[in-house]
Amino acid sequence: MKNILKIVFLGVLGFGLLTYLTAEEPVKNLKGTSGYNLDGVPNNLELVGSEKIYKKSEVFKSGTKSLLIVGNHDSLIIVKDLKKYVDVNIPYIMVANISKAPWFIKKWVVPSKLEEINKGTNSQMIFDYDGSMVASLGLDDTTKTKFFAYIINENGSIDNVYVGNVKEDAMDGTMNEEEIKEALKPIAKFL
Repeated sequence: MKNILKIVFLGVLGFGLLTYLTAEEPVKNLKGTSGYNLDGVPNNLELVGSEKIYKKSEVFKSGTKSLLIVGNHDSLIIVKDLKKYVDVNIPYIMVANISKAPWFIKKWVVPSKLEEINKGTNSQMIFDYDGSMVASLGLDDTTKTKFFAYIINENGSIDNVYVGNVKEDAMDGTMNEEEIKEALKPIAKFL
């Protein structure tokens, strides 16, 4: 029995050490001198549910105003239903802010969970594996209950227009329909 406990303890310790030693450091703020505009956005983007790597010009159409919402899994589960509660008449793109998650979580758990969240939304979701997308927006907040709304203007400039909150564990259904509507409604005034 002692040997089994030793093996379990060493296994857990080894797994924790492996996670700690192999976690990638998130990309730092890449704002630089270009300010917040599409020039700072990474040229190659990975979309949830697609094997293909997309050019930023395929995701962000030139001369088109777009809504960009950055969030974690808890907030994205609420934001995904934005069109249900708010009249969104411009392209709407979500960004999964998962750059600080351990690599094995990003590889094994996150992709399928994000596909499940994005299913049936008719919106694109950027899988920001390395954090370069959120870094290009000057965002380093990975609070799972927050989401950040940006407007991408026709000229390519990016404005941070709203920071919203959802309840803790929103993914588990802690918010009723009225609370969801109240969390998303302020975005409407920026559209």
